[in-house]
Amino acid sequence: MTTLSALATQFATQERPAGNLLDEETVLAQAMAATRFYAGYAVIRARENADPVPAINGDLEITDPEWALIRPLFLLYVERETALQLEASRGMGVDPFGRSASEIAGDIAQTEAEMPHRAFFQPILTV
Repeated sequence: MTTLSALATQFATQERPAGNLLDEETVLAQAMAATRFYAGYAVIRARENADPVPAINGDLEITDPEWALIRPLFLLYVERETALQLEASRGMGVDPFGRSASEIAGDIAQTEAEMPHRAFFQPILTV
């Protein structure tokens, strides 16, 4: 299991160091937001049967299968945040590139709508 902080840092420094305009704190915030959304539909293994239940923060450990479900939403959240910052900087003469935040919002809505189906898990019971 890997912490959310490590996954966000890996994304910012290794996966997309050149194309990422966000600082590591903002990338971590997007990872936490995507994880919170996922947690609405599935139990995160690190939080299962834990007392007290760990908060969803940078120290939360995520399994590879959990991250496989969370990551597409995380990527869209990062793309939206980047688009919002670029659109906000338009007044300072920066010419935004890539998709607009409103275009990304449609993909986010679709991915969020699919999350209950993707996150659903029911163990098999033998009678």
